[in-house]
Amino acid sequence: METAQLAPLGVCILPEPRPNAARTVSYPHYTHEILRHAGLCYTEIATEDLAAALPGLRLLLTAGDAELPAGLQARLAAWVEGGGRWLAVGGTGGAAGLFGVAPEAPAYGSFGGGASTLGEGYLAVAVQHRILGHLARPLHYFNGLPAQVTDAQVLAGVLDAHQRLTQRVAVTEKRVGRGGCLLIAPDIPGTVVRIQQGVGVNRDGVSAPDGTAPVGDNVLKSSDGGVLDWIFDRQPVPGVPGLQGFFEPIADHWRELLLRAIFYLAEQAEVSLPLLWLYPRSLPGLAHLSHDTDQNEPAKGERLLEVVAEAGIESTWCVILPGYDAALLERIRAAGHELAMHYDSMSDNCPWRADLFHEQWEALTALFGGQEPLTNKNHYLRWEGDVDLWQWCVDHGIQLDQSKGASKTGEAGFNFGTCRPYFPVDFAGRTLDVLELPTPTQDFIVFAPPAILDPMLDAVVRSHGILHLLFHPAHIDKPGVADAILHAVDAAQAQGLEWWTAARINRWERARRQVTWRDYTQDGRGAQVTLHAGAGLEGATVLWLGRAGRGSVDGAAVDASTVTRWGFPFQAATFDAAPGSATRLAFQTS
Repeated sequence: METAQLAPLGVCILPEPRPNAARTVSYPHYTHEILRHAGLCYTEIATEDLAAALPGLRLLLTAGDAELPAGLQARLAAWVEGGGRWLAVGGTGGAAGLFGVAPEAPAYGSFGGGASTLGEGYLAVAVQHRILGHLARPLHYFNGLPAQVTDAQVLAGVLDAHQRLTQRVAVTEKRVGRGGCLLIAPDIPGTVVRIQQGVGVNRDGVSAPDGTAPVGDNVLKSSDGGVLDWIFDRQPVPGVPGLQGFFEPIADHWRELLLRAIFYLAEQAEVSLPLLWLYPRSLPGLAHLSHDTDQNEPAKGERLLEVVAEAGIESTWCVILPGYDAALLERIRAAGHELAMHYDSMSDNCPWRADLFHEQWEALTALFGGQEPLTNKNHYLRWEGDVDLWQWCVDHGIQLDQSKGASKTGEAGFNFGTCRPYFPVDFAGRTLDVLELPTPTQDFIVFAPPAILDPMLDAVVRSHGILHLLFHPAHIDKPGVADAILHAVDAAQAQGLEWWTAARINRWERARRQVTWRDYTQDGRGAQVTLHAGAGLEGATVLWLGRAGRGSVDGAAVDASTVTRWGFPFQAATFDAAPGSATRLAFQTS
């Protein structure tokens, strides 16, 4: 490995335990999915290459609980003493003393035991700190490293699954020589995967204790696999007594905690860290409107088409068979809207089966004039098994799904913990090539009161996510529904969000993922890096961590504006990246 070509941030996923052995981190490689979605410039480093790479690194992120060889631990300690910053997730690599913590032993030596585990619980903020500034309430986690403090500063403690106080620590910081170590004990990648994807569905979930979300309804759906807590993870709907919703995107908060920790350590190390922002032109977030054409009533389809035309946006129409007539479908498409699939395994004689999915996909492709759908949402958000539906999507070229979400009023909000598109993984940790963009609510007025818009929109803006609203044509003539659509569009635009179709969201996110970083250098005057774009990115925005500076693109000065993202100041430079291009970016601090 040539350390001269390394980014200042190295990411090392520690070896996983053998099967049937205890572990503190699940899906550790999903850390890369989190960082790639964030657009971060970093270098992947294998454990066996870590010692050789250390001299070229300023920051190190490790995920996992494997104990590193004694010689490597000694080199890491010297590297930290000399000014390196080490961020560890779910384990200390055997260097607990360097982090100022003491891992707990299992309460009882048991068969199949080994490492102790943190189990389920909540992170509780102990002191005000920049990396925790986005957290307003305890944050739900699943597993991690159980540890108590010895000589570190405790930034966050641990509550158990019933939110009782424990002596364990969730986040600690320790200064070591000219460097430092920061531990996040909960399992971030495993928690994100478990919350976003839920668990496999083969029977009804447990209904909410207040009667607002009766998921035990003898119909299998995605929310039957939800893992968030009805009591601790929901918040009241302002102005609507008795109704609560999931208004904190908990998985996204864990993603943000990881990013904030990286930025915090980068500032300490005076590292100018670049990233490719989530959206073009430095947009703070996006909004998306979808419609499921249940009942396929032409007059109501025409009316909804008029409403979205009045709103001045483009939307995604998930068509259920037999669909609208060809003329109406063509008017929808001609207006710039997307025609998508609405897989039906809910109607009579429509079982949950791969061959039925294929038959409906074939019929809809023919109905769309041979154009294969890129997006799917399951009717009633039906779901069975674990990742079966996602695999069917991959097999049929469907690149974005919307079937994880809320099917009952009391589930409204981020019941799968995210307002971001993400790539899911199977049980073995293999990435599935289909984006999931959850459906957090349905028709205002009919499904949920319009009052839920404000807390949802606020959360999306704070998390820089995507506001996804679903309105069915079947309800468009009901009093207040059309006005609710127009109000939601205006409210999101007032916050700086643009309304995109699912197909456009998919194209942009996949184009971002084709970016690679090369040849990072930094000296006393600033930093430079080359961005290679596999696909075109019009209006790409690169953010440089820092409060002030001057930017350039291929040697030409650009106006850099200061923006705050995830609680940290960045200098934003926007440019167009052509397919296959290599753009030299520079950020001068003095």
